[in-house]
Amino acid sequence: MVNIKLNFRDLIDKKNWKTLKQSLNELDPFDVAQCIKDSDEGDDVVLFRLLNREQAKKTFQHLSHENQEQIIEGLAQNIHKLSDLLNDLDPDDRTAFFEELPGKVTQQLIQLLSDDERKIATHLLGYPENSIGRLMTPNYVAVKPHYTIEEVFAHIRQYGKNCETIDSIYVVDKNWKLLDDIQIKDIILASPNQTVSELMDRRFVALNAMEDQEMAIRVFKDYDRASLPVVNEEGILLGIVTFDDIMDVVEEESTEDFLKFGSLQKPIINPLQTPTFILYRERIFWLTALLFVNLFSGAVLARFESVIQSVVSLVFFLPLIIDSAGNAGSQTASLMIRSLATGDVHL
Repeated sequence: MVNIKLNFRDLIDKKNWKTLKQSLNELDPFDVAQCIKDSDEGDDVVLFRLLNREQAKKTFQHLSHENQEQIIEGLAQNIHKLSDLLNDLDPDDRTAFFEELPGKVTQQLIQLLSDDERKIATHLLGYPENSIGRLMTPNYVAVKPHYTIEEVFAHIRQYGKNCETIDSIYVVDKNWKLLDDIQIKDIILASPNQTVSELMDRRFVALNAMEDQEMAIRVFKDYDRASLPVVNEEGILLGIVTFDDIMDVVEEESTEDFLKFGSLQKPIINPLQTPTFILYRERIFWLTALLFVNLFSGAVLARFESVIQSVVSLVFFLPLIIDSAGNAGSQTASLMIRSLATGDVHL
């Protein structure tokens, strides 16, 4: 990766855009995202502009929110490319990006979407913050019970290209109520003349769009699925949630719990990149509170000064007591952190 970055730096300096463009579009999107992340200010937009539409879409989804904002700002003068990027993004990834932006900026970017994509974006953003509805994508493959397996394959070929995953095929009735989900493996192994209803067992797990995202984490963990359907109160299929989105939520929820454990309410993702004032503001209250607690402890010791002077041997027990208290605190902290990570304890 280091050699790749140095090579890109050399190509940029020499303004060898043709070779640079070819190299970028041949790399894995994750590697391109890493190069953009580690590039100098201004070079990140230069690199991103050279990506083709498909590569740009996949690379954007691997970038941090800060890098994504920089890319959007850099593309502001190229409305056509910016519009293409926003329209190409998967709905769930686009929603995750929009919800981190100021409302006014989000509204401006939504206006760059096509009519269909704008409806999808506003619909997903209409769900409560941190709800499962914010995570879902409406791009999935659904079939009817009377379809034959041959018809299912034809349906997948027609509509599966734009779906985020086709690991599971969802069975719905005429009112779009979810009846079952069938693994693609079972469909592949079935006879072409079999109907979908013959493969159905009606044992499916679904998420409610209005539930908290932590519920989705638990369900994915319990049922070991790559994707799960999302329904409303009436059981109508609204979309699906995929495992990659859940992994992002796991990281966010764990960070939030750890911050609460440390009495920090706002995320400090990278202390080295966080302004000193922010670090000071988020930590000063509890540090000051602990200072007064320690002053109180000192006052208690001072009150027993005469006892300590008369029985000097008591002083030898002070390090023992302090160390024991520290060890007990460390063990408690370790147990609590593990419980927060596994979900056994919620703050």
